[in-house]
Amino acid sequence: MQTLDNLKNATFKILTSSSTGSGFYFKNEDIIITNHHVVQGYKKVAIEDANQNRTLAKVILINPDIDIAVLKTEAPLTIEDSFSINSSLTLATRQKVYALGYPFGMPFTITEGIISNPEQHMNGKHFVQTDAAINPGNSGGPLVTEEGFLVGINSSKFNNADNMGFAIPVKEIIAAIESVSSNTNHQFSLQCPSCHALTYEPVDYCNNCGSQLLKDEFMEEELGDLSNFIEQAISELGINPILTRAGYEYWNYHQGSSEIRIFIYKRDYLYVTSPINSIPKENLLDLYTYLISSDHKPFKLGIYQNNIFISYRVHISDIFKDEVSQNDVKDKIKELALKADEMDDYLVDEFNCPMSTYAKKDLRR
Repeated sequence: MQTLDNLKNATFKILTSSSTGSGFYFKNEDIIITNHHVVQGYKKVAIEDANQNRTLAKVILINPDIDIAVLKTEAPLTIEDSFSINSSLTLATRQKVYALGYPFGMPFTITEGIISNPEQHMNGKHFVQTDAAINPGNSGGPLVTEEGFLVGINSSKFNNADNMGFAIPVKEIIAAIESVSSNTNHQFSLQCPSCHALTYEPVDYCNNCGSQLLKDEFMEEELGDLSNFIEQAISELGINPILTRAGYEYWNYHQGSSEIRIFIYKRDYLYVTSPINSIPKENLLDLYTYLISSDHKPFKLGIYQNNIFISYRVHISDIFKDEVSQNDVKDKIKELALKADEMDDYLVDEFNCPMSTYAKKDLRR
């Protein structure tokens, strides 16, 4: 049995260029479980732990019918904490439960509730119904008892109702784990909704039982020209761009201590920005004088909500004028990341500015 504090270490944020979600780790099997809809359209995704460390993971099993996916990290995880299944666990109405995950892409969160119905029937399937707060981003995360025993996978809620969340029951997790054990090469596979056999190629029907399959699930999402351009710049910093995806036309990552954010604004502008430091409590005149008078063109220093930002903005139409323009913008994307990592230390030393709360936790000064 694991405590809820231990289980935080085995609960991950799942990131793609479409959205973010949650997932949880089984150490014995060395896999991460999440929802299919969290990773739909992707065969490689990023996972992030509670300390903002990211690693690549391959999608090795999906079952769209049940909404389950199984991930395998490319580099071995070194954590000791793990989720486990108690086959003798019996669920009861009004039993206390906890939803773990990353709602709205925020840091790790636990919400408390009770089981409203341990076998709620909807659309021909049974779910564990709970009144624990489940929001976008919680999808794919675990629902556990007070003792840390797994109850199910947080999957959905009714948008127009209060306190109605639903989790996929443990028996479906067991079936996915049993099926994926045969996937020794860790290939992308589609689990048959009827017999649970795995298919590794896009075919119309299951070779084992003949049930119809959704072969389009083998297709991957394609990035647009602008997204590909941004990811080329990121890759030239020596960073795998898959690790930086954090939603639709949004990327973030840490260059040294500084968090770098890249996003498209109103389909007109490309922004690259970093919250490098917080405003100190004294010696503000010297700091403000520096921020106003110093020249860091084409980058700008500014203040928003007690954070000092360094930013770069360019109109999208100016990016694709010619190859020279593209190379120039790509260089600026890279330069800002390096400048941010350099400047946050400078502002600490010269003006006693604290590191931003968004800075990498283990590199803050």
